[in-house]
Amino acid sequence: MKKLVGMFTACLLLAGCGTESEEKLKDKIIVAMENEEYEKALTLIDENSETDEETKVLSAQLQAFKEVKNAEDQADWDHVLEKAYSLLEIPALDNSLKKELEDMIVEAETEINKSIRESFEQNSVNGDEEGNPPPGEPEDLSVSMKEKYLAKLAEVEKSVKEFDETFDQGIQVEMTAAEGEIFSAWDKLLNEIYADLKKTLPPTNMGKLREEQRDWLVYRDEKATEDALQYKGGSMETLQYVSTQAQLTKERCYELVDLYMK
Repeated sequence: MKKLVGMFTACLLLAGCGTESEEKLKDKIIVAMENEEYEKALTLIDENSETDEETKVLSAQLQAFKEVKNAEDQADWDHVLEKAYSLLEIPALDNSLKKELEDMIVEAETEINKSIRESFEQNSVNGDEEGNPPPGEPEDLSVSMKEKYLAKLAEVEKSVKEFDETFDQGIQVEMTAAEGEIFSAWDKLLNEIYADLKKTLPPTNMGKLREEQRDWLVYRDEKATEDALQYKGGSMETLQYVSTQAQLTKERCYELVDLYMK
């Protein structure tokens, strides 16, 4: 945790000189951090009305980091991943904290995968007479994530076929509603794919994917708006917008499975 001490010290010094009481407060915070008295440091910051904005930002980051650490101490690995990834979304997050969080994510993913393997091995011994694991237990780990999602992609393709008749014979209101259902199906699968990748990709790769996904969402909506402009003010405008969203979301599902899954 010495990295955190250095991070706080540097940031507090960069905040500049304030009143005598402010400087004494900063000294007390630094001493508390050096002694790993994080609760005391937070109390000093949060209960002092003269705290500057830089110190308040550090307080918020340390409080969030403390929640991740508590989850780690309790071996609550799902919450470690959830809270750590959420904290890493903060643009101004200190680099030292980022490194600590990435290490925690690696530990959490390792422990989760270990637990899954142990459960699967136990299922192999305690399965039913046909060798199938008990209901609700982890699925066959011999099936790769890519194979699993290729099957899910095929399922969605099959499910949206039911709307073919609507597009052949339906009225425009029905077609718009159908496109909405199709978009919803692909969007739901996309969110599922992304959530699984967050659990399995190394932090560096996930950081790259997170940026790509943000850019892609902007592109998707801009492209849908552009395509719909040809029908601006007409009854086809909404239909075209949703249709483009659905098609691009479908393509993105296939792309993520192909590029990031094994």
